[in-house]
Amino acid sequence: MSQGTVTESIEPPSVAVSSAHAHASRSQDARLRLLLSAERLYAENGLEAVSLRHICRAAGNGNNNAVQYHFGGERGLLEAIVSYRVPPLDQRRAELLGAARATADPLGVRELMDVLMRPLAEEARRPGSHYVGFLGRFASHPPERHPWWVGGAPAGPVGHEVSMAILDRLAAVPEPLRGLRLRHVVSLCLPALAGYGQSPTGGAPRGSADARDVVPYDLYVTDLFDIAAAALTAPLSSGADSSQ
Repeated sequence: MSQGTVTESIEPPSVAVSSAHAHASRSQDARLRLLLSAERLYAENGLEAVSLRHICRAAGNGNNNAVQYHFGGERGLLEAIVSYRVPPLDQRRAELLGAARATADPLGVRELMDVLMRPLAEEARRPGSHYVGFLGRFASHPPERHPWWVGGAPAGPVGHEVSMAILDRLAAVPEPLRGLRLRHVVSLCLPALAGYGQSPTGGAPRGSADARDVVPYDLYVTDLFDIAAAALTAPLSSGADSSQ
């Protein structure tokens, strides 16, 4: 007597692997679309004005829980944006730091500011990147809440090294003010870099030209970093009580 058999549909190993690869690729594409859409929306509107639903819609994702699924929530998304952008920026900083040390060592504040910020100046001109504007939105956030500190450690070790070197050069500045000064000048530079070339919201005075129309970007950046270095090293006004 013949026994009945149950036939299962089993995909060949090559088909199963190909299917898994395609699924992983689609997931990575969806994750990247969410990340880039969030970076742009945050840069343009600020963190408080952007909801996770807005990000999903901008990324073309009909699932309003997509951010939660891919990143675990807003904090994970913010950290993912930083983790996506920082490695090439920090690699560029390492290149600039090596080149600068080949011509002068120890480096001064101005040279170190160039190493720290020039990769961001280059990133600000990169098509499709809104990272510099995104970073500028964190100017008022305390450092411990900044997504650059992923899990309490700096996302970019070279950037952190250069920042600490800048603080070490500010011996003439009272110690409680050194980190604050660096935060101030970085907060000044980020929107200036992100805003270069954008149309002014108001008209320029009659007979004058907007600086962004007449000043080449390289000169614009050089002057900005000169201002930043001067602000970092400016002496404290006489009579000021730094102990208060």
